[in-house]
Amino acid sequence: MKKLLTTYGIGALSLLIFFLSACNSDSEEILREPDLTIVNDDYLITQAFEDLDNITLTALNNSGLGARITKDVSLTEICASATANLDETGKKITIDFGAGCTSSNGITRKGKIILSYSGNLLFPGAQVITTFDGYHVNDKKIEGIRTITNTGIDFIGGTVSLAVKIENGKITWPDNTFVTVASNQVRVVNPGGEGYEASITGTATGKSRAGVDYSTLVVDPLIIKQTCVETGVWVPGAGTLQFLFTGVEVTVDYGTGVCDKIVTIIYPGGSKEVTLD
Repeated sequence: MKKLLTTYGIGALSLLIFFLSACNSDSEEILREPDLTIVNDDYLITQAFEDLDNITLTALNNSGLGARITKDVSLTEICASATANLDETGKKITIDFGAGCTSSNGITRKGKIILSYSGNLLFPGAQVITTFDGYHVNDKKIEGIRTITNTGIDFIGGTVSLAVKIENGKITWPDNTFVTVASNQVRVVNPGGEGYEASITGTATGKSRAGVDYSTLVVDPLIIKQTCVETGVWVPGAGTLQFLFTGVEVTVDYGTGVCDKIVTIIYPGGSKEVTLD
């Protein structure tokens, strides 16, 4: 009997050790920091398309299709040698940065952006479709179709609601790695006297440079300001964005309004403050 009890005791102890080891392994898995490079990939997508927004709104304003009424389509404030051709009959604006044009804040662009419009973007129902012809920003090639539709105006609040859709979005690096994106957003834009401010909500799906599929959801509206974009800061100044990839949920907190590239990334078991670049 004593021998039997001893055998059972050893078996029970071994089983207990096994379960404790398994629990510890699970805890380590939960606490392990996930690959967060996907967050920076998403930032680079934001960088490319927020820069595009700034160019688009400037071109529309300067062509009489935005908040200002003028036929001057100059883009000298973005890049001194850039040209813009307004085809009123074909309802198209072609922005040409040539073989390379560097702005005052150090951004080099080349190639063409083509804006096809149905009318003044300040009128509900108006639409602008953006396509690209060999367009690059800092040696990264930008592709896709971006459609902006005016879905309404709040005359009291002085804001314009825009539905923004990206189809077949792709950004390719010189080493031929790339990210893809498709998104549906709602942007409430306040033109403002000192530059626009946009409050952004919506969802997106894509594939990172490492080939990982991901999706995003705006939990708290992301705030983008023209004054920040024009200094090279495309990171939202405020808001919360949720990522889902490889079964992991990660949240990015952009802060409370400061114009910088610092964000807090929260993941299962921890968090960290990083500077996006």
